[in-house]
Amino acid sequence: MKKAFFWGIGMIFSVGLLLNAINTPCRAADAIVLKLAHFMPTMHVQHQKGFMPFAEKVAKLTDGKVKIKIYPGGVLANPRTMVDAIKTGITDIGFVLPEYIPGRFKRSSVFELPFIFNSATHVTKTVYAIYDKYLAEDYKDFKVLWFLSAPLSQLQTVKKAVLKVDDFRGLKIRSGSADETAGLKLLGANPVGMPISELSVALQKGVVDGAFTPYAALKSHKLIDIVKHITEINYNGALMCILMNKKKWNSLPDYAKKAIDQVATEEFGLMTARAFDEEDLENIEAAKEKGIQLIKLSDAEKLKMRNRLKGLWDKWVTKMSKKGLPAKAILEATLAAAKASQ
Repeated sequence: MKKAFFWGIGMIFSVGLLLNAINTPCRAADAIVLKLAHFMPTMHVQHQKGFMPFAEKVAKLTDGKVKIKIYPGGVLANPRTMVDAIKTGITDIGFVLPEYIPGRFKRSSVFELPFIFNSATHVTKTVYAIYDKYLAEDYKDFKVLWFLSAPLSQLQTVKKAVLKVDDFRGLKIRSGSADETAGLKLLGANPVGMPISELSVALQKGVVDGAFTPYAALKSHKLIDIVKHITEINYNGALMCILMNKKKWNSLPDYAKKAIDQVATEEFGLMTARAFDEEDLENIEAAKEKGIQLIKLSDAEKLKMRNRLKGLWDKWVTKMSKKGLPAKAILEATLAAAKASQ
């Protein structure tokens, strides 16, 4: 009799637990947690206006069942190791700059060429316009979430104002990429490769006379009290993308995939690119208030500069064609899409 009584009590208790579990909202321990890694500080515009909103929107769409845990500041990977960190599962999602991994995203390297774009938004529109036909093969090992671009590089100098192409001659200019280095040589300057984190000190000490860098570096890298002249050249941007481990993506339930796809759209990529452009505009206003000389080259000087650097386009086509890529078609498609989306 006792055994039957306790068995009955046990059944009632078990049924109660089951009903409670059914009616209890998803607990944190039950949630799918995805790691998202980037290498910027938490005050960076992309952390604030890109990654945080992405995580918040995915969590909201899934009632907290999918949580994106952000690892900023290079905790899990740096710009050169991020792709492998995503591929090996160190992080599920990562922020990638293709130009930092030469040879890995060959088709996408067309976006490193100079004098094609006029803003980060312009670059991003062009990427989406040609992606399916010309770039998708570069990213076949990943789930692409969204694309964007850094704001375009301008010439910032300390002592000498660059008013015409010939003023580049002999200047020591910090370069942030191989393409910028090649371009500076053609312009008669002496390129100096260095991390942007070292730039402010290098400018103060005269190690370099100036740098190719976006307007945003005035505040973010504390150049505003050092730089005296900025020549607007819109040299190039830097293609960026947020990629996800494909195996992890394939393992997700449909509701999680649907939520991520609802947030990680082309419009979301364009919104994050616009955040960069808006930051540039804020820095331009700050430069004016500081009395920094803002210089726009004449149309004749712009044409002279483009003609001097156009060889870089031809060189890219030759190099990529030797690798078996339809390089001429990729460049022509990029130029056409850029013209259409201005």
